[in-house]
Amino acid sequence: MTPFTRRPRLHSLGEARAWLAALGLGAAVPAPPPPALAADLVVARDLPAVPTARRGGWAVPAEATLGASPYGPVPLAGLRPVATGEPLPPGTDAVLPPEAATDAGPWVEVTASVAPGEGVVPASGHLVSGQVLARAGTVPSPLALLLAAGEAEAMLPLLRALTPAGLALGPVRLPAMSGIGARPIEESVLGHDSEGRPCLALPADPAARLIAWLALVPPQGKRVEARLARKLPSAVGLADLVPVRLADGVATPLAAADSPSLSAFTLAAGWVEVPPESEGWPEGASVTVTLLPPAVVA
Repeated sequence: MTPFTRRPRLHSLGEARAWLAALGLGAAVPAPPPPALAADLVVARDLPAVPTARRGGWAVPAEATLGASPYGPVPLAGLRPVATGEPLPPGTDAVLPPEAATDAGPWVEVTASVAPGEGVVPASGHLVSGQVLARAGTVPSPLALLLAAGEAEAMLPLLRALTPAGLALGPVRLPAMSGIGARPIEESVLGHDSEGRPCLALPADPAARLIAWLALVPPQGKRVEARLARKLPSAVGLADLVPVRLADGVATPLAAADSPSLSAFTLAAGWVEVPPESEGWPEGASVTVTLLPPAVVA
């Protein structure tokens, strides 16, 4: 048996937002602003330091999966599962989703092929050591502090401080929605925690964690119309949440929905939401940009 559970039915963003809206959450109590920085706020180290899994699945050498399909599985020996954020084992360069392989005893039967780097965050793929996030003499924004925290668990206390009372962030014990049908936040879970409180479990990847919080936790930022600077492709079946830069009414995508990066948020003004029935938009298309909320950038 594979050590993974099969992916449950993914709920739509609309369903997730309706569940949260029914809680009647108010605004978070604003915390006093931090003091001005005595020195530049910089990224302390490359994040991640080594290639890591962007998603949970099977770590594989991509070349060995060539031609694999449900009708022609490829048996591979020595594969092991990895969790989101775990370093890739030596000799592997991609991560298969759990449903694309089955443990068959002495080998794993692979039923899909992957490209090198698929499902992987490369070394320094999120942030580069020494990158300046806020200058000395300025008051750092919550976003700058979140990026400086870097790792997903270190971001959690900062996100909790920005989250309205009545919603916990952390492990969900009794799930109501186990997964959201939107990239890159599929791992989000809604339900109740061990104390019976409404709870949101955010993805383990730090960029996906930040995008999930922005997309799900109220209040959302103002929306503006813009034109796409370049083509934005999408896959039918899942919504895509893509951070964008905004200048003179033109929105420039900063990362692909399946490979989000924290560094994109050093330039992002907000994000666009590609609906699940769309294959994306051409260059010049009119799009709605949801701006980063003042609670994050002020």
